[in-house]
Amino acid sequence: MEALNERENKVLELILTSYIVSAEPVGSRTLSKLLDHRWSSATIRNVMADLEEQGFLSKPHVVAGRIPTGKAFRYYVNSLLVPRGLGQNELLVLDALFKHRYAYTEQIMEDASRVLASLGQYAGIVVEPKVNTMFFKEIEFVKLSGQTVLVLFVTSAGMVHSRLVTTEENLGQDLLQGMKQYMNERCEGVPFYALKQEIYEDMRRDKEAFAALMRKVLDALDTIVEKEDQREVYIEGTSTIIGVPEFSDIRRLRELFQAFEKKEKLLGLLDRSLEDEGIHVIIGAETGVQEMRGVSIITSIYRIGPRNRGILGVMGPVRMDYSRIIPIVDETARMVTELLSTM
Repeated sequence: MEALNERENKVLELILTSYIVSAEPVGSRTLSKLLDHRWSSATIRNVMADLEEQGFLSKPHVVAGRIPTGKAFRYYVNSLLVPRGLGQNELLVLDALFKHRYAYTEQIMEDASRVLASLGQYAGIVVEPKVNTMFFKEIEFVKLSGQTVLVLFVTSAGMVHSRLVTTEENLGQDLLQGMKQYMNERCEGVPFYALKQEIYEDMRRDKEAFAALMRKVLDALDTIVEKEDQREVYIEGTSTIIGVPEFSDIRRLRELFQAFEKKEKLLGLLDRSLEDEGIHVIIGAETGVQEMRGVSIITSIYRIGPRNRGILGVMGPVRMDYSRIIPIVDETARMVTELLSTM
C-alpha cells in the first residue's frame, strides 16, 4: 500500500477518528476546526480530493464531506494505529473472569464471549478448537436401551463430544465396560486424527468381541472429526449491531444475521487466523462474504496445550475503534489460554 505524505496522513487520521465516533461524513469545515484553522479549507479540500483519488475516501450520495473506505481502515490498522492500554474497568472485568473457578472448558468459552461483547460493545465470538488437533483422553458408554448407546468422547482439553449409536444386537453392560477400559488404556494420548487408524489396526487383530461396537465408534468419530463446520461457536452481543447506523437498513441487517446463521461460512472466515500469532484483523470487503461487507473482525488465537488452538475476537462495524478493542482481544486470549492451562 502506498505511503501518504504528512498532510494526507493527518487529514486521514482526523477523518477516521471523527467517523469512528459519529458515523457521519466529515467535511473540510470540521477538519479546519480540528486543526485550529492552521490550514485553509481550500488546502484541506485538495488533500481530501487526493485521498479520494487514491481510494482512501469516498463521498456518499450528494452530501458534503467524505467517509473513509475499507482501504483507509486497513491503512489505519497497519500504519497509524497505536493501541492504547486497557482501562481500569476493563482490567477489573478481565480479572473477574480470571479469578472464577471453572469445571468445564465450555464455561470458559461462554464467559469469554460475554466479556468480549461487554468490553468490545459489539459481538463477542469464541470458537472451540478443531477436534482433530486434540488428544483422546477417555470414552464413556451410557446404555439408553438394549440397542442404543450414548457414546461420550472426552478430549485432553476436557471437552466432551457425544453421539448416539444404535446397534443391531443388544449390548451387554460387561461388553461396554470392557470396551471402555480397553480404549481408555489403549488410546489415551492419541490425537483424534490418528484415532481411527488405531481402531482399524485393532479390528484387524484379535478384538473380535469388540468389532461390531468398534465399527459404530468409528462412525461416530467420522461425524466429529470430519465435519469441522459443526464446531461450537459462542456468540454474544449480536443485538448491539441493531443500533449501529450502518445497519439501519433492515435488508442489510437481515443479510448480516443470515450470515451469522451460516456457521460454515463464519468458521471458514475465522479459521484464516488460526496460523497467525497475535492479532488478526479482517476489514469489510476483505471477508469475501457479501453479507458481511460492512463488518470487521478482530481475532486472536487461544491455546489448549501445544497443539490445540481456538479463536476468539470481536465483530463490529468497519468503523469500530480498533485501538481500543485490539488490546481487549489480545488480553482476553492470553487470559483464556492461562485459564485453560490450569484445568
